[in-house]
Amino acid sequence: MSAETPCRHEFIKIYQRKLKGLERRLVATKAYLPIGFKTADLGHLSEGSYCFCSKCRARLYPRRTTAEKAAARLALATEKAQQEAALIAGEFVPEERETTQAIDVEELELETVDVQDIEAEGVKLAEDDESCQLSDDE
Repeated sequence: MSAETPCRHEFIKIYQRKLKGLERRLVATKAYLPIGFKTADLGHLSEGSYCFCSKCRARLYPRRTTAEKAAARLALATEKAQQEAALIAGEFVPEERETTQAIDVEELELETVDVQDIEAEGVKLAEDDESCQLSDDE
């Protein structure tokens, strides 16, 4: 006969994408929300961040309606179906990305060398042995 009190979502876990090593990973942070704290105050979190209550496991951020959940599931299902159809048809081509940066590349001129040229000239070494040695001042 005891009525369950609704969870106040005081203790939460925030999952954010952070740079760990050489890649970005989801990192969990424990937090305490004082009474009067609203879920709208979690608006500073970036896209791809999540917030869950530690006690009742309810999703606090970002809130999604059932219509948004259904639309996301439908979009994911159609995307998978299109990829499978493309793989079956053999037309799967990775998307090409356009870069906004212009890259200048200097091309080297190729010069053909025969074995006879190498044998005639031999291997030439630099006669400056002083350039490789350290001076006493350094």
